Amino acid sequence: MLTWINEKAKWIIVIFAAGIAVGLLAMDRVPNMAQSHPVAEVQGKKIPYAEFEVAVKNLTDQYQAQAEAQGQRLDDEQYNQIHNRVFNEFVAKTVLEDLYKDAGILTSDSEVVQEFLHNSNAVRQYMVQEIQGTIAMMQQQSASQEEFMQKYNGYLASLPDFIKDTTFNQAEYEAWVRREAGNWASLRGLEEQFVTSVIPMRQLQFLIGAGAHTTSLEAQWSANRRLTDYELQVAVASAADFAADANSVDSAAVKAYFDAHQDSFFVKNDVAQFVYAYLPIKATEGDEKQILDYAKTNIYEALVDSSSPASFEDMAKSSSEDPSTAANGGKLGRPAGLGLYVPEFEQAALALDSGKISAPIRSQYGYHIIKCYGKTTDSTGKVTADVGHILLTVGASSQTVDSLEKLLTGIKNDVDAGKSFDEAAKSRNVATATSKWLARNENIAEVGFLKGLGFYAWPNKILPEESSKLSPVMKNNNWVAVAMKVGDIKAGTRSMDYFYSDIKNAILQEKAVKAAEAHLNSVAEKVKAANFEAPDASIEKVKLDKKTASVDGYVPGFAYGSAEIAKAFKSVKDGEWSPVTATENGAVLFKIVSKKAPSEESIKAEVASEKGSASLNAAMAFNEFTKNLVGSAKVVNNMDLFYRD
Repeated sequence: MLTWINEKAKWIIVIFAAGIAVGLLAMDRVPNMAQSHPVAEVQGKKIPYAEFEVAVKNLTDQYQAQAEAQGQRLDDEQYNQIHNRVFNEFVAKTVLEDLYKDAGILTSDSEVVQEFLHNSNAVRQYMVQEIQGTIAMMQQQSASQEEFMQKYNGYLASLPDFIKDTTFNQAEYEAWVRREAGNWASLRGLEEQFVTSVIPMRQLQFLIGAGAHTTSLEAQWSANRRLTDYELQVAVASAADFAADANSVDSAAVKAYFDAHQDSFFVKNDVAQFVYAYLPIKATEGDEKQILDYAKTNIYEALVDSSSPASFEDMAKSSSEDPSTAANGGKLGRPAGLGLYVPEFEQAALALDSGKISAPIRSQYGYHIIKCYGKTTDSTGKVTADVGHILLTVGASSQTVDSLEKLLTGIKNDVDAGKSFDEAAKSRNVATATSKWLARNENIAEVGFLKGLGFYAWPNKILPEESSKLSPVMKNNNWVAVAMKVGDIKAGTRSMDYFYSDIKNAILQEKAVKAAEAHLNSVAEKVKAANFEAPDASIEKVKLDKKTASVDGYVPGFAYGSAEIAKAFKSVKDGEWSPVTATENGAVLFKIVSKKAPSEESIKAEVASEKGSASLNAAMAFNEFTKNLVGSAKVVNNMDLFYRD
């Protein structure tokens, strides 16, 4: 590692500066007035921009490295996801720190030392960052290479062995931690994480998880309940066979249902609804011709011109739009002729003589200019060719996209001048639609992520009010769109509009279940007299079945593990028929033919298994606790002052 640092140290400062520049461009910064405000306020505590931006940059670097390793680039939606993830982490961290303080959760020195002893990899990572910075500073402050190397060698000698050597000695590392770790500035940041987050969270998880453990008696009762098998005869009338007419539920019925169950219809997040006009971004015939002309004139003809200095490999590195091969001079990892590539590509590649370059070939991916590096014929006569390619994708040109944006800008101007949205769009033959209710970080399903939609729908009060009723013209890789907000509901509000379709579907399902229940009651005597041994036994929209299942198993009509199953089994005696029972899926009539209790050994094994999953139960309880805690926190989100979504 340090050899690499020595070779590259002079570039570290340049790379760091370039990284910041790229980051600022990618984040699409909002006006400077934002700098005087925090990114967020959580329970009254401010999250400063500088601290937030460092976390964003660190996570962005990780995502970029992963994307580049796969030959890809981050898009606007991924940048938005990074911002939201970091924001949520800061909110959770702030809320939990308050909880640790209120609960009196403290961290001891011995616990911190143990964290250092058990996290040598994290210690290395933090130290390497400090080492890189120190070497870069040495390089900057040295008057000559000789002076730098003298400083560098002295610094290298002072570093602990576990940093320099590939072998790791735990005893030496532990001695170093107790003796010298406190002298490293970078490790103070790691120590801060241990003290304020890692250790308190573990203690809190232990306290909350303790309540998730069952006693031995509870575990035995639960195991016996789950492992008891019931042999059943079951008759099911499915609600799907008694579907109610959608027109039978009108707005008055929906309102009556809503009024009767208002506490079930709280909106959890701020949501908005939009009408939007949208156009697909597609290459025109002119765009296609322009790409083909460029491929022929600027690349192919230059490559086959003997007087041109251009090489295929250099041209691939600078011009190919296949990120997985461009850096390698366009060389493909597998030969053509094995059926790995699209037919038109393979045919053109195999038709080339060794060393020759093809004219542009069209495939679904764009235009390929192919170079053959050599052919091989195996014992069966099968021919393969080692090839490289330069790919030019065919997409809409900037002129085409500009024309689409201009069309939607005309709609925006007409609406601001007084026309209706539908009228303005129809006059330009542009399709319109109405979105579902969307929360801040949700997308319009038909269009996908649109940078700027959230910023338009939930503008920050600090910024001046926009004069237009409509959003800016927005675009992604596939669509150009403009939207107008037509509905807005605040979190915590009871809303019939938001839940309208859910309520209507619930009423229709209730009607279908009642019809299924009434029908099954009308044929109950036929069911009880039926031959359940007959294959595909059924009676007038009622399916007959034999089943052996536990309360957690699958029972026709009930599905899996329904609470209704346990309740129904408990109320019916062996050998007797149950009353007709309404379920979410229809209606069920069943008889318990026999019941088989589990063996002592199986109960013991189940209890042991349940105890083994105690840590998982504790983790689930902790996650649910923290989720609810964070969800109830008072949060002011100022991210849109710094980043366009």
